[in-house]
Amino acid sequence: MFLHINKLRNLIFPLFFITPIQAFSGGAILYEISSADTRLASAGYSSRAQDPSTVFTNPAGMSRLCRGVEFGAQTIFQHVHFNPDDATTTSGDDGMASKWLPSGSFFYVEPYGEKLTFGFGSLGYFGADLSYNHDWVGRYYIQQSLCQGLSLVPAVSYKVNDCLSFGAGLNIMYAFLKQRSAVNNALDGMDDGYFSLNDTKFGCGAVFGVLYELSCRTRFGLQYLTKVKLKFEDKPEFNNIGPNLETLLEDVGIIGSTVNLNVRVPQGFILSGYHEWSDDLALMLDFGFQKWSEFQKVILSLSDLDGTTFRFLPKYEDTWHAAFGAIWYYNDCLSFSTGVAYDSSAVTNKERTLDFPIGEQIRFGAGGRYAKSTSLIFDFSAELQWQGDLLCDVNRGPLAGRVSGVFENVYGAFLNVNVIYFF
Repeated sequence: MFLHINKLRNLIFPLFFITPIQAFSGGAILYEISSADTRLASAGYSSRAQDPSTVFTNPAGMSRLCRGVEFGAQTIFQHVHFNPDDATTTSGDDGMASKWLPSGSFFYVEPYGEKLTFGFGSLGYFGADLSYNHDWVGRYYIQQSLCQGLSLVPAVSYKVNDCLSFGAGLNIMYAFLKQRSAVNNALDGMDDGYFSLNDTKFGCGAVFGVLYELSCRTRFGLQYLTKVKLKFEDKPEFNNIGPNLETLLEDVGIIGSTVNLNVRVPQGFILSGYHEWSDDLALMLDFGFQKWSEFQKVILSLSDLDGTTFRFLPKYEDTWHAAFGAIWYYNDCLSFSTGVAYDSSAVTNKERTLDFPIGEQIRFGAGGRYAKSTSLIFDFSAELQWQGDLLCDVNRGPLAGRVSGVFENVYGAFLNVNVIYFF
């Protein structure tokens, strides 16, 4: 009996604390910072510099602007549906995590003399938010996962000459973490319990930019975004745990222990070009890179268990980005835009997990901009982010079970409206 209990402890211990790590380290980088970035599918991201959102996309671009403010409202619909196959050993429903998500942004630019321009931005570009039905087949892996950051960005640009400008800003991120997973009460013959983790933390990074204007019609921009370190910690809260399982968890020190989790938001760059082909048409082309492999350095430690530490290495891969877009200037007041973009997958089919349903991404955007006057501008856009069918097969032992199947027709839809006012 003693040996049997020890085997159970060795099995239960990693299942409770290694499984949820993927949800925290999982996430997505969004390019849809403003309406212009949405309608162009991010094309011209760091080279357009046509409105105050350049505070974040390329702070060097502030040198092109007069004093102005920009407000943005956004709604996002994410479609996530997991269909299990016959290899799944856990009973339960399909996984449905589709939902509408509200978002918004604010940017302000203020020139100071002929060389310096200051700016400030409030936005969100990193996060993942999944809420499955509590009785789905993957409930022992994940029921709810939220890891999302709000960035405050004070920035400055310096105009070296008529062609060259540099910019830099702080990326002060306030991040939210929330995790809930079901607990298998098989030892006690009871219905499922669950445990949850919650925390908020500040992290800080930086954004740098360069803008080079080859002519009045052609310019190139570069944005470099550093990584942001987030150090979450919390004591897991267990609910509806059977007495036998609770005794085991108390004996090994899991109940009452503190989970320390280090998350790194990836660094990356985007090189972008903008060219006015004619008085009516402008073309944009982007290339980018994000270092998702940095998540292999995530460490989970249980600090109240005599220094016992578990290292979890999610095998994420660096991603590449390309985008192409066009703006048609119908007249001095009205323009229309469209764009397409591609991002490689941060995970392979073999490494994909239930909390991180992500693969190759193709974006299609369209929209327009209407200038009511030289000061007041309205921007509107829509975008489809398509990922398609994503295979997933995970097996963490008998308590969690094997969950195999496909995320069907995964996509996201973005709707944006921005108002810009130049003083």
